[in-house]
Amino acid sequence: MGVVRVRSDERPWLCHELVVLSTWAERLRGLLGTDEGAAPVMLLRCGSVHTFGMSYPIDVAFVGERGEVLEVRRGVGPGEFLSSPGAECTIERPANGGRWVEEGEHLWVVSLSVPPAT
Repeated sequence: MGVVRVRSDERPWLCHELVVLSTWAERLRGLLGTDEGAAPVMLLRCGSVHTFGMSYPIDVAFVGERGEVLEVRRGVGPGEFLSSPGAECTIERPANGGRWVEEGEHLWVVSLSVPPAT
């Protein structure tokens, strides 16, 4: 797992730090098993998510291949399935009223850190 920092063309002063989940198992788990204090995550190659087994609501954003935020859903409760045609990755975080990505924004990577190969 690595960490990516993203900004948008529309709000360059706002930076989001996300834990990158890239393997099938990491993406399947997402935020499952975490609590409301969990770090936001980016699920690579992922255009659909579920909240089965979650104990708290989450905020979800689907992002297209050029970094465009296609769809944002806030406060998604447990037991739901979401999908967005054209999404290449999905961003999740525990639901809160704070700043979040918005539909129509164009995200770009500011920095990426990955752990050394073992």
